Amino acid sequence: MASPNLLRTLNPRHNPTQETLNRLLKPFRLKLSLAPIDRPKGRHAA
Repeated sequence: MASPNLLRTLNPRHNPTQETLNRLLKPFRLKLSLAPIDRPKGRHAA
């Protein structure tokens, strides 16, 4: 990823896509994914 694009991605005023974040993480052999949050047992959601 080119330096200007990298700086734009990390700027708090921008909203990078999941694809952009995965391109940023790829050299580290990482990727962004989503997983459900486990609910504590014995408690009900309000």
